[in-house]
Amino acid sequence: MDKHNSLARRLARFILVIGLALTIVYGLLPLITKSFSITRRMAVSLENTEIDPSRYYYTDVEQVLESELYLRSVLSKDNGIKQN
Repeated sequence: MDKHNSLARRLARFILVIGLALTIVYGLLPLITKSFSITRRMAVSLENTEIDPSRYYYTDVEQVLESELYLRSVLSKDNGIKQN
């Protein structure tokens, strides 16, 4: 096997994977968000309240608890569903 061919194949695969990842992140995920009413409402609510969803991974941050409680209350009012 030629060393240059191996490098070319690896670069082609790398570019393909990066392209696929970008397609999923900027194409498929926004389409899913817009397609379902609950995900659309959640996205609008997050934008309106300026909640950063990435903070949900940091459970020790006080703002996470506040934003989670607020989001649960808003969603439960919209659906008429009581959430625990």
